[in-house]
Amino acid sequence: MKKVVFLLLFVLFFTTGCSSIVQVKTNDIDIIVEEVLLKNSKLSNVAFEGYKYYVPRGLTFINKEEFNALLQDGYHNRYYLYVDAVSYYHKVENPYKEDKSAYYSKALNKNKKFGYIEINKVGEKYFIEAMYHYAKVEAYVSYDQIQDAVCNISYILSSIKYNRSILETLVGDNVLNYKEEEFDIFKSKRKTGDFLDYVEEYGKYYDKDNELPDQDRVEIEEEN
Repeated sequence: MKKVVFLLLFVLFFTTGCSSIVQVKTNDIDIIVEEVLLKNSKLSNVAFEGYKYYVPRGLTFINKEEFNALLQDGYHNRYYLYVDAVSYYHKVENPYKEDKSAYYSKALNKNKKFGYIEINKVGEKYFIEAMYHYAKVEAYVSYDQIQDAVCNISYILSSIKYNRSILETLVGDNVLNYKEEEFDIFKSKRKTGDFLDYVEEYGKYYDKDNELPDQDRVEIEEEN
């Protein structure tokens, strides 16, 4: 019976897209993580110096600065993306300990890629943090939008690809410049105790002119 339910959810999810299932259960999140985030996606429609990734249909680019980007979905939820090219280049590792008190907490490790996804209730909404393959996405959404957000985040993180030869010239020559306030992708804000300060940043903004063409593909040589 469980296999039948799993199959029905799987078919529904992949035939109708990220916004098909309204009621969120942790098992549904597990399916998305397993079938999207932990897959080695070959999709890409944006490329920057040293890395590229895929932005799924329905997300729009609001802003990009160095290795950070701000995106937004159709619900006007903002997604903060951080790409830690320096940690990737130096192969830094920092284990994640699952938190049973969180709404959802899962350590990720597959094909030599690692990370975590953690969801905590903050006020009337849910704060999602997902880190995988040296990139992290945060979003602050309503309960009935959790699954859509996890789906979008999973598509982005599963598609991160790095070009080590380009990054070598940037990191080796000390060209990468970061602001004084550094961001540690390996630590959840539940652990650092400061994610409440970030909630105010998740305001509403929409610019239809920034929407990315879903069909575009940008090919560059990369190393996973």
